[in-house]
Amino acid sequence: MKSLKMIATIIRRVVIVIFGILLIIEAINLIPWNSNDKAFITSLEQDGPVNKFVINKTMDMDGDKFTLKKLYSTPKQTVLEYSIKKQDPGGWSFAESAIKIVTSNGEELTMHSGSSSGNHWGATGYINFDELKDPSGNITIKYDWYDRHATYEIPLTKDGEGQ
Repeated sequence: MKSLKMIATIIRRVVIVIFGILLIIEAINLIPWNSNDKAFITSLEQDGPVNKFVINKTMDMDGDKFTLKKLYSTPKQTVLEYSIKKQDPGGWSFAESAIKIVTSNGEELTMHSGSSSGNHWGATGYINFDELKDPSGNITIKYDWYDRHATYEIPLTKDGEGQ
């Protein structure tokens, strides 16, 4: 009987340790990590000089907060950085293909790819488009997905140029 209690105690402690480790891992996943802008810009610099435009425009979508953070323009591509903070973690999924960029002369840039990193409260990500032929003036960023619509007119002034 004494050895049975000892085995039960060992099993109970092993289970506690395993769940403790899983809880620590889950807690680490909840920590918001800063994006590494320098490494990202360095990877973009392979295309040539990088123009960075700070946008920081937020829209409310049924209680969720969608933020257009930054736009990066290189001679080969345009990259839009965004974040979405969700009110309900099990709610709708964000459709990157609903984002369109239209230049001041009416040209719509083609979306090529997108990537995102999700967490419990939302996601951050990048959407890659064609290059901007003239990275000056204004661009319009449109979001159109079922009953969610938004349009932002963005003046293209580089980071630190009087914004």
